[in-house]
Amino acid sequence: MEKVKGKKVNIRHSADDLLDAGLNLLAAESIARLTIDGLCKRLGVTKGSFYHHFKNRADYLERMLEHWVQVWTIGRMKEFESNGSAQERYKKMIDVAVNYSMDVEISIRAWAQRDSLARKYLQKVDSIRMDYLCSIFEEICGDSKRAKLLSKIDYMLFVGSRMISPPIMGEEGREIINLLLDEVYNIPAD
Repeated sequence: MEKVKGKKVNIRHSADDLLDAGLNLLAAESIARLTIDGLCKRLGVTKGSFYHHFKNRADYLERMLEHWVQVWTIGRMKEFESNGSAQERYKKMIDVAVNYSMDVEISIRAWAQRDSLARKYLQKVDSIRMDYLCSIFEEICGDSKRAKLLSKIDYMLFVGSRMISPPIMGEEGREIINLLLDEVYNIPAD
């Protein structure tokens, strides 16, 4: 229940609301702390509301990972699509990526070290992202072998720059990308 104008009212939450809340809780905590009780308390919903959408915690976790793939990964990648050139799409992606928080991903990567389900979805996301990068680089350079290598370099930089402590983001991340654009990728930084 939430208060609206001083009155307690029931706010209905969709399955997507619960899945997003779980990913956000995962970012702040860990998979061990992502419990049905914790999720329900965070959203102010009853366990009955949870079970209306999900069979159990295992069903919830799998649907949450699929939501991460479909909405948080593929859905966000679609935001970069436009009638622009591959270089313009890549630069739009970099504008977002240099400040992209990896908290959810860091938790999923840690979880995937011990759990085959999480590992399956992480591999799916990594593959989708590298394929997307490869298609952009192939359009830019016209060489599929080079495009594949460039996509791996780029993705390793994206993941690795956030896995070190402190993460390399913002202007420092942009400087590194601009150096790669100019020196390795042969794409003008401006």
